[in-house]
Amino acid sequence: MLGKHSKLCFGVSLAALIISVVLAAWGFPKIVSKQIQKSVQIENSSLMFDKWRVLPMPLQFKIHLFNVTNVEEINQGRRPRLVEVGPYVYKEYREKIILGYGENDTIKYMLKKTFYFDPEASGSLREDDELTVINFSYMAAMLTVNDMMPSLIPTLNKGFEELFSGLTDAFMTVKVRDLLFDGIFLNCVGNQTALGLICAQIKSDLPPTMRVAEEEHGIYFSMFSHLNRTASGPYDMVRGTEDIKELGHIVAFKDKTRMSAWGNDPYCGRLNGSDGSIFPPIDEKNVPQRLYTFQPDICRSIYISLVEKTSIFNMPAYYYEFSESTLAAKSANPNNRCFCKKNWSANHDGCLIMGLLNLMPCQKAPAIISLPHFYLASEELLEYFGSGINPDKEKHNTFIYLEPVTGVVLKGVQRLQFNVELRQMNVPQLEKVRTGLFPLLWIEESAEIPENIQSELRQSHKLLGSVEVARWALVALALAALAFSAVLVARTGALPICPRNNNAVSFVLRPAPGIDANKG
Repeated sequence: MLGKHSKLCFGVSLAALIISVVLAAWGFPKIVSKQIQKSVQIENSSLMFDKWRVLPMPLQFKIHLFNVTNVEEINQGRRPRLVEVGPYVYKEYREKIILGYGENDTIKYMLKKTFYFDPEASGSLREDDELTVINFSYMAAMLTVNDMMPSLIPTLNKGFEELFSGLTDAFMTVKVRDLLFDGIFLNCVGNQTALGLICAQIKSDLPPTMRVAEEEHGIYFSMFSHLNRTASGPYDMVRGTEDIKELGHIVAFKDKTRMSAWGNDPYCGRLNGSDGSIFPPIDEKNVPQRLYTFQPDICRSIYISLVEKTSIFNMPAYYYEFSESTLAAKSANPNNRCFCKKNWSANHDGCLIMGLLNLMPCQKAPAIISLPHFYLASEELLEYFGSGINPDKEKHNTFIYLEPVTGVVLKGVQRLQFNVELRQMNVPQLEKVRTGLFPLLWIEESAEIPENIQSELRQSHKLLGSVEVARWALVALALAALAFSAVLVARTGALPICPRNNNAVSFVLRPAPGIDANKG
């Protein structure tokens, strides 16, 4: 009877071991993966949906301005001397306005940003501070005219002298609030015929940085007021309910599946990556070497490159940072050739030098972006300045820490500088200046997840750790049960391969066949 039960015990133990191995190797990971997908996918019932729709904490939007200290010397052809002032800190709130759901597992939404000045984080700096900066809109207008109709520069400059009241050179002293959000008033009432033509053209094109004055005859220029006034989009994003690897991928912007600003090139026009707010979980066996984000303000996707696996906030994370190849010249990265613009200046061919991107095809204005202080850009740019430009990786790089299990950005910083060319031209304001790329300001958007979400993620990691221990403990338990039942079977002799008395001692002591044991 005991032998019969031991055989049954052995069979059950063997079956339990097989089932536990299958569960440990396939079942548990599949179940965990499915639960993670349900938690992070863009679906009303998911844990992350509300946090994705309305960012649970404001981003910090920091603005650093370049105050020009030697205007008179620059007007005589000397090198610019700059002093960085900042940061002026704003709280940036983000909310996604859901428009509907589309084919191929997509969701359509608008992105609304709202900015509020943060006096506490700004320290002694105030929006009423007055600084002397490059007259960005004047230089942009002059460059545009010079590229299209250089012979009209002297005539139109007379109109610009009335548009920009008191225009004596390429610089202006302005309140920070007016430059950034409230707006600098540009006068459209004057005696010059050219002024009427200029204002009519501006009102016809009305770039994002301009808005028509409601009661006065003029226009307001500001760098960022359009971000407060209008929502961006619509975006079409993959929800990740069908394929978690595609979670967050932008497939269309303003109902277009590619950016036409850069012509027909498939590389430059491709919509690639997320909007920066969400990424798919990372497969530890196939960690992506690059993460892409789509940036509508520059009409292209950019990427950051994997540096290392590390930890932050007592959690594992992958660290990615901005790569030199992203804004590389075409000689260093041939793929970037389609971001070129013909005849940028007399000193270069159709492409910009290392570390720059011309936004003219995107924004219809000759703004040029770089990393702050021309970090990762050509040293040729630094030679233009007498002082004030000092690239530093710790202060000027862009990076994120990504939690691999959920794809949540634990901490991230994105930095970008806006520049315009100061070009020598045959007008009194520009006839003696040195031609070079001149910075106006640089911005920093940064965020890290608050402590309550950190605690949630740490608890999730503990739970996953417990599941990991449990699945292998189950295998160990089944293995121990199998070993015990095997010993039991061996002792009862229930299996033919283990006869109860057939051991070495019995064999030696057993009489040989045909021999009488009692014979002497």
